[in-house]
Amino acid sequence: MFQAIVTPGKRSDLGQHYTSVPNILKTIEPLFLNALKDELDESFDSVKKLETLLDRISAIKVFDPACGSGNFLIIAYKELRKLEHAILERLAELDDKHLVLFAESRINIENFFGIEIDDFAVEVAILSLWIAKHQMNTEFKEKFNVSIPLIPLKETGQIKQGNATRVDWNDVCSNDGGEIYLIGNPPYKGGKSQKAEMKADYPFVFGRRPYSKDLDYIALWFIKGADYIEGTRAELAFVSTNSVTQGEHVGLMFPMIFTKDIEIGYAYTSFNWENNAKRNAGVTVVVIGLRMASSEPKYIYSDGLQIEATNINGYLADASSVFVYRRTAALSPSLPRMALGSMPKDGGHLLLEPRDRDAILDKHPEAARYIKRFAGAAEFINDIERYCLWIADDELEEAQAIPAIAKRLEAVSKWRLESEAATTVDYAVYPNRFKQNAYKPTESIVVPSISSSRRRYIPMGYLDAGVVISSKGFAIYDAEPWTFAMLTSQMHMAWVGAVSGRMRLDFQYGAYIVYNNFPVPPLSDAVKEKLTVAALRVLDVREYHCERTLAELYDPDKMPEDLRAAHSQIDALVDSIYSKRGYETDEQRLSDLFAMYEEMTNTEAARASVKKPRRTAK
Repeated sequence: MFQAIVTPGKRSDLGQHYTSVPNILKTIEPLFLNALKDELDESFDSVKKLETLLDRISAIKVFDPACGSGNFLIIAYKELRKLEHAILERLAELDDKHLVLFAESRINIENFFGIEIDDFAVEVAILSLWIAKHQMNTEFKEKFNVSIPLIPLKETGQIKQGNATRVDWNDVCSNDGGEIYLIGNPPYKGGKSQKAEMKADYPFVFGRRPYSKDLDYIALWFIKGADYIEGTRAELAFVSTNSVTQGEHVGLMFPMIFTKDIEIGYAYTSFNWENNAKRNAGVTVVVIGLRMASSEPKYIYSDGLQIEATNINGYLADASSVFVYRRTAALSPSLPRMALGSMPKDGGHLLLEPRDRDAILDKHPEAARYIKRFAGAAEFINDIERYCLWIADDELEEAQAIPAIAKRLEAVSKWRLESEAATTVDYAVYPNRFKQNAYKPTESIVVPSISSSRRRYIPMGYLDAGVVISSKGFAIYDAEPWTFAMLTSQMHMAWVGAVSGRMRLDFQYGAYIVYNNFPVPPLSDAVKEKLTVAALRVLDVREYHCERTLAELYDPDKMPEDLRAAHSQIDALVDSIYSKRGYETDEQRLSDLFAMYEEMTNTEAARASVKKPRRTAK
């Protein structure tokens, strides 16, 4: 009922998203439920062990510090009751004289705790737990022919109204060293989209600890959760937007967690999140389980597989806990410089659709020297024609003699003068210039800034010297074909998948985070020559299918077999550069990539420290 009547706007504002049962189970099953079921199997023939298990589950506390209407708590309560019923059934089978049926379930609602900012949701959560208890009492009656009356209501519940970022969680659920599990789907908002009241919550969590204003709002729950479980048996598992495990955010949040000797015990990598709300929210999420460092197994769940890991880092990869930070130059000396494409900041007046270009050239063919092809991610991938005015300072006077161009340049000046950004206003006197100019009159490799993660490879490629790459793409000028091979390999795509940002499920490529940190071992001339041959083969095959766009060629369901085979040759060749044993999964590739990244950054740091001049005593 609550899900049906709360308006979507309010639900979003309050962070009230109603997770489906299968997704709730992704938090509680690996966190504690699977282990309890395993213990039931191991205790199946022992009355004493079954009684011990019954004692254990009766003492478990479950705590959702962003509980909304209580879905997570309800499902956790029901699952523990089902386990209790299974234990009692087995005890009856082993020794019907020994079995003592309780007049009351030992799974007590008072052991289920929550914090919720909306007072109405608090009441709904309490009511929902009572309803869940009634449902499980009914099941108990069907199994054992014993009625557990719900009325009078003896348990009032432990759901408290308040702002979880400002409430002391120990005041709600005292962490007394017992078996406590924090679960839930806390609210998330990126740093740039947070309201003032959200930003005001940060000092309550961090206190005197330094923090970045770019942290997602959900980071407050992870940090408070880490503080809560530090040095105790308590563990947590939160559903989170997958952005916290990508790009710069990893280095902003996880070091504060890992320094507490806390580890990721298990994680679900990115998946589409569906919920039970009337208007289903479209979000891509992960599940992250935290606990004190231990020798217990760690698992990554990805694409329906459970993969045992040695260590799970902040990128949810089986690798050491390293952090990838922004770099202005490539870590690997062999990689050429990558730059963000050119940005006009012009109000659209320097850009031309084909009809605009044709209209100018019909009247003034001499204007062709001032017009270049213009391509970003969308134009390159979908073969969309766009153009731009590209006028050097020493050509400005002649270009302005063409009325259509003069009109556009005047519009650029006017638009820039009206800007609120001082640097843009300053550029009003240079209407012919792009605000950011990265163009070089040479061949270039264009790397789209946004690309669907459905594609096995980002469809990058070569452009001739007459094309200006827009700021919706990245440019590598004077690049040799072997560079193209490295970037279109499965090895590079594994790196992109781990460290790049996301726009929903799409890859959000970045030079500073992704490309400049991509670890590439030293390459001999012979290896570069092999890579060049493989790269040219991919480009040749594309030409065979020139009637199709790159979007069509790299659609995973429509990719031509010869193009797929050409890329497989690159994959095998690049893989052999990193390892002689070969790779079966991207998880194995990432393990080696992060190890190489750690080694290269450590070497770089050591060299930098040697170069620093030593102070001499006076």
